Amino acid sequence: MGALIVVRATWDPEAAVWWTESSDLAGLNAEAPTIEALRDQLPPLISDLIEENEPALRRQDIVVEIIAHTQTRVPAVALR
Repeated sequence: MGALIVVRATWDPEAAVWWTESSDLAGLNAEAPTIEALRDQLPPLISDLIEENEPALRRQDIVVEIIAHTQTRVPAVALR
């Protein structure tokens, strides 16, 4: 079994990007226009951070769980 890294991603509507709000791996920061693009950026970033900072994880497969958060507004409906 591998190690688990949980990444919390949030949509920023003003910048129109998904970004890593937090993660179990210190220093993991990324942003991308789609959640899929963000997901695809993570493996090399995680590998680099593990190589530099987490020697105990070097010989383990890593499972990355992305928890995505976004919101929208529903305008009030005028009562008739």
